[in-house]
Amino acid sequence: MKLTLALDQGSHASRAILFDETGSIVDSAVEDVELYTPDNVRAEHDAGQLLDSVNTVIRRVLDSAGDLDRIVNCGIAVQRSTALAWDAAGASCGAVLGWQDVRAADSLPALAENAEEIRRVSGLPISPYYGASKLHWLLNEMSLSGFSDADRPRLSPLSSFLLYHLLENQPYVIDHSSAQRTQLFDIHTLDWSETLAQWFGVPLHYLPACMPICVDYGRLKHGGIPVTAVCGDQSAAMVGAGELHEDTVLVNIGSGAFLLRKLRRYRGSENLLTGIAYSDAETVKYLREATINGAGSALDWAVKTWGIPDLLEKLPYWLETVYNPPVFINTVGGLGTPWMRGAMEPTLIGASQETTDAERAVAVIESIVFLIRLNLDQISRELPVTRLRLSGGLSRLDGLCRKLCNLSGLPVERSDDMEATARGVAWLATGQPRRWNRAGWMDCLTSKTDPGLEQRYRIFQAELERLLA
Repeated sequence: MKLTLALDQGSHASRAILFDETGSIVDSAVEDVELYTPDNVRAEHDAGQLLDSVNTVIRRVLDSAGDLDRIVNCGIAVQRSTALAWDAAGASCGAVLGWQDVRAADSLPALAENAEEIRRVSGLPISPYYGASKLHWLLNEMSLSGFSDADRPRLSPLSSFLLYHLLENQPYVIDHSSAQRTQLFDIHTLDWSETLAQWFGVPLHYLPACMPICVDYGRLKHGGIPVTAVCGDQSAAMVGAGELHEDTVLVNIGSGAFLLRKLRRYRGSENLLTGIAYSDAETVKYLREATINGAGSALDWAVKTWGIPDLLEKLPYWLETVYNPPVFINTVGGLGTPWMRGAMEPTLIGASQETTDAERAVAVIESIVFLIRLNLDQISRELPVTRLRLSGGLSRLDGLCRKLCNLSGLPVERSDDMEATARGVAWLATGQPRRWNRAGWMDCLTSKTDPGLEQRYRIFQAELERLLA
């Protein structure tokens, strides 16, 4: 039986998963990676650790697979807005700046007069979360006097660095979905924009060549397996969720939360994001996206800031037993859509000395639900939403799912597949077969009235409006 290898490199772990011809998982390996967040501004990875983690999981699944001739193709999904500088020999020139890193925010106010054109060309609002300001910061940090044209340093999203090291041909390339997330990419021409590059101060000759999501990228050094699809993690998660109708929104909840909706054709947005869901040599498909920065990362913040032990293990019980938590203004990592505001200090409203760890933790979960609801309202203005699908690690929390169902008033389905990103890029790599187990959906929850939750949501809205005024 033929097999497809999927590689999924994320903020906290790297995964390698083998799928058979029906889309069933045959084997998998996971290796944790570190994200260094010393403050609300910096979020860093070590390039060597990221690469080592990917190589480790590849070796594990290939060693157990035995006959490598059965593995006929490979797909690779990578976190999109993570960026680094590296030299022509492939060595990193410092830390990898994670997607939550906003150290370059101070360079962006000068671009305010060009904001409308930047959004029109790139599909994205000006934000330090995207790659352009990170790449500009990295460029300024490097001394370029000792480099010739032949050994010119490289500024790129993480996926380019990984592809260079993982593939036999050592290409310097980037897929459309990850290139677009730099905010230097023209979503209409599907190539770098000279104008955007000039405005953000990132010369085009430092950037990789742009390629479609589905194309021949070359062969892995491990086993000579052809790599036939490369894309950003959310694009992969969207196709991994199975066929989505336009009235359905996929909410993928991991370190951040991402609301994804299929677009029948390209359409810009004033408050939300436009992204690339799929491309090949002849076709491009778009998606609408909303982002919430503080999901799983907000829980990490709670553990670090409040010292709550075993938070994740205790959450399911706490969500069943805490009925009137305080209100958490979740600005962990800054605010995503529709505000796109940088670092702001998170606050807890209605707390006292008697407030328990359980109440604080549930308040964080409710804040994620509140931010999802606010973005659902934005998405619904374009076309009514009638159903939600939830995927990602935090979708396993029954209490979170029920709260979202009750607050949104929409039926909620959960995936029984915790590997939607890997499944999606594997499906793309193997040619989008119809005979494929895309995803199963369970727990179709229907909404119930929850006056307390609705009241806390109104408090959350009012306080957020006050802070942003």
